[in-house]
Amino acid sequence: MNLITEFEIRPTYLFVKISGMWTKEDAFELIEKIKTKAIEIDLKRILLDLVNFSVPISEMTRFYTGEKIASSLISYKIAGYSQHEKINKFAEVVTVNRGGNLKMFDSETEALNWLLS
Repeated sequence: MNLITEFEIRPTYLFVKISGMWTKEDAFELIEKIKTKAIEIDLKRILLDLVNFSVPISEMTRFYTGEKIASSLISYKIAGYSQHEKINKFAEVVTVNRGGNLKMFDSETEALNWLLS
Protein backbone atom coordinates (compact mmCIF):
# COMPACT_ATOMS: atom_id res chain seq x y z
CA MET A 1 0.00 0.00 0.00
CA ASN A 2 1.33 3.41 -0.97
CA LEU A 3 -0.73 5.40 1.54
CA ILE A 4 0.66 6.79 4.76
CA THR A 5 -1.83 6.09 7.53
CA GLU A 6 -1.71 7.23 11.13
CA PHE A 7 -4.18 5.87 13.70
CA GLU A 8 -4.99 7.65 16.93
CA ILE A 9 -7.40 6.18 19.44
CA ARG A 10 -9.50 8.93 20.98
CA PRO A 11 -12.01 8.42 23.81
CA THR A 12 -15.11 7.89 21.64
CA TYR A 13 -13.79 7.48 18.09
CA LEU A 14 -10.90 6.33 15.93
CA PHE A 15 -8.98 9.15 14.22
CA VAL A 16 -7.29 8.22 10.94
CA LYS A 17 -4.94 10.57 9.08
CA ILE A 18 -4.39 9.52 5.47
CA SER A 19 -1.79 10.84 3.01
CA GLY A 20 -0.95 9.79 -0.53
CA MET A 21 -2.45 8.91 -3.91
CA TRP A 22 -6.05 7.70 -3.96
CA THR A 23 -6.21 4.50 -5.98
CA LYS A 24 -8.89 1.83 -5.85
CA GLU A 25 -6.46 -0.84 -4.68
CA ASP A 26 -4.95 1.27 -1.91
CA ALA A 27 -8.38 2.48 -0.79
CA PHE A 28 -9.65 -1.11 -0.51
CA GLU A 29 -6.61 -2.13 1.54
CA LEU A 30 -6.95 0.94 3.73
CA ILE A 31 -10.65 0.30 4.41
CA GLU A 32 -9.80 -3.21 5.62
CA LYS A 33 -7.03 -1.82 7.87
CA ILE A 34 -9.47 0.71 9.35
CA LYS A 35 -12.06 -2.02 9.94
CA THR A 36 -9.50 -4.25 11.66
CA LYS A 37 -8.36 -1.40 13.91
CA ALA A 38 -11.94 -0.33 14.77
CA ILE A 39 -12.85 -3.91 15.71
CA GLU A 40 -9.67 -4.26 17.77
CA ILE A 41 -10.43 -1.14 19.85
CA ASP A 42 -14.23 -1.60 19.80
CA LEU A 43 -15.19 1.87 18.55
CA LYS A 44 -18.02 2.49 16.06
CA ARG A 45 -17.14 6.08 15.09
CA ILE A 46 -14.34 7.01 12.70
CA LEU A 47 -12.94 10.44 11.81
CA LEU A 48 -10.90 10.62 8.58
CA ASP A 49 -8.39 13.43 7.99
CA LEU A 50 -8.14 13.49 4.19
CA VAL A 51 -6.37 16.84 3.82
CA ASN A 52 -3.26 15.18 2.36
CA PHE A 53 -5.16 12.51 0.41
CA SER A 54 -5.16 13.14 -3.34
CA VAL A 55 -8.15 13.45 -5.62
CA PRO A 56 -8.50 10.20 -7.60
CA ILE A 57 -7.65 10.13 -11.29
CA SER A 58 -11.03 8.57 -12.09
CA GLU A 59 -14.50 9.16 -10.68
CA MET A 60 -14.93 5.39 -10.77
CA THR A 61 -12.35 5.22 -7.98
CA ARG A 62 -14.71 7.30 -5.84
CA PHE A 63 -17.58 4.98 -6.82
CA TYR A 64 -15.77 1.74 -5.95
CA THR A 65 -14.44 3.25 -2.73
CA GLY A 66 -17.97 4.20 -1.71
CA GLU A 67 -19.18 0.67 -2.40
CA LYS A 68 -16.32 -0.80 -0.37
CA ILE A 69 -16.97 1.51 2.58
CA ALA A 70 -20.64 0.51 2.59
CA SER A 71 -19.91 -3.21 2.41
CA SER A 72 -17.03 -3.27 4.91
CA LEU A 73 -17.94 -0.52 7.36
CA ILE A 74 -21.75 -0.70 7.27
CA SER A 75 -22.14 -0.56 11.07
CA TYR A 76 -19.83 2.45 11.53
CA LYS A 77 -20.48 6.19 11.58
CA ILE A 78 -17.76 7.86 9.52
CA ALA A 79 -16.98 11.54 9.06
CA GLY A 80 -14.25 12.80 6.77
CA TYR A 81 -12.82 16.22 6.06
CA SER A 82 -10.65 17.76 3.38
CA GLN A 83 -10.32 20.93 1.35
CA HIS A 84 -13.63 22.12 -0.11
CA GLU A 85 -12.39 21.92 -3.71
CA LYS A 86 -11.46 18.23 -3.33
CA ILE A 87 -14.93 17.16 -2.14
CA ASN A 88 -17.66 16.25 -4.64
CA LYS A 89 -19.62 13.88 -2.35
CA PHE A 90 -19.75 11.08 -4.97
CA ALA A 91 -18.19 8.43 -2.68
CA GLU A 92 -20.45 9.68 0.12
CA VAL A 93 -23.60 9.29 -2.00
CA VAL A 94 -22.57 5.82 -3.16
CA THR A 95 -21.88 4.76 0.45
CA VAL A 96 -25.16 6.14 1.78
CA ASN A 97 -27.17 4.64 -1.10
CA ARG A 98 -25.81 1.24 -0.11
CA GLY A 99 -26.68 1.62 3.58
CA GLY A 100 -23.43 3.09 4.91
CA ASN A 101 -23.09 6.13 7.16
CA LEU A 102 -20.45 8.49 5.71
CA LYS A 103 -20.49 12.28 5.54
CA MET A 104 -17.81 14.61 4.17
CA PHE A 105 -17.00 18.11 5.42
CA ASP A 106 -14.52 20.85 4.62
CA SER A 107 -13.62 21.43 8.27
CA GLU A 108 -12.51 19.16 11.10
CA THR A 109 -14.81 20.95 13.54
CA GLU A 110 -17.94 20.31 11.45
CA ALA A 111 -16.93 16.69 10.84
CA LEU A 112 -16.34 16.07 14.53
CA ASN A 113 -19.60 17.78 15.56
CA TRP A 114 -21.57 15.55 13.18
CA LEU A 115 -19.65 12.42 14.17
CA LEU A 116 -20.31 12.92 17.86
CA SER A 117 -23.97 13.98 17.49
